[in-house]
Amino acid sequence: METQAIVELFPLFSAANPETLEWILSVVDEESYGQHEEIIKENDWGKAVYFIVSGWVKVRSRYNHQETVLEILGKGDFFGEMEVLDESLKYIDVIALSDVQLLSISAQRFLQMLFKDPQIHHKMLQLSVRRVRHLYRRFQLHQQTPKIKLIKTLMKLAEAYGKLMEEGAEILQIPDQDLADIADISLDECQQIITQLQQQGCLESDSSRQVLFLTNLKQLNHFAKQI
Repeated sequence: METQAIVELFPLFSAANPETLEWILSVVDEESYGQHEEIIKENDWGKAVYFIVSGWVKVRSRYNHQETVLEILGKGDFFGEMEVLDESLKYIDVIALSDVQLLSISAQRFLQMLFKDPQIHHKMLQLSVRRVRHLYRRFQLHQQTPKIKLIKTLMKLAEAYGKLMEEGAEILQIPDQDLADIADISLDECQQIITQLQQQGCLESDSSRQVLFLTNLKQLNHFAKQI
């Protein structure tokens, strides 16, 4: 990967100086995973930070024989940094939702990178604050109706990782249970709302390509405000 490509793909590196970028490219490893493959096991946290070049992953909690999807991440995002900077998580793993291409950097090299370039260190703080703000917004949705929760979840995924089109966006066709988990609604509610949105012309699915089309973001935004 060229330095310009890594800057365009990952906001964390947008302010890095050229020497740091060259160094980063010299120490990262390229990794590939197939759909449903485990990327990080429970005991692997804290060893490296992973940057998503392509594909989608889910961060999953497995505790007391129950599984819950905590987050879904896509191209341009990264994970594992909190466990390098602080205590490793327990009962959490990361699974590929599609074929995934990653860049990984060891914990030691990641910390070196933060000390090496103050601009990256500052950007890391900004992105960490953004993650906290996102969690706060998800908490604010807790009292909203299931339809608002699901619509705003779909729009967030589209805006963060989707392929934008003239009136809508294309995202991965995420399994219903995973989508229900991150929207904090039941599976039945999720499936019923998806059917409603399809009937209203706001969603289309292509199972052969495992793609979900948000065909009218403007209308979805209107629903979210009016419900």
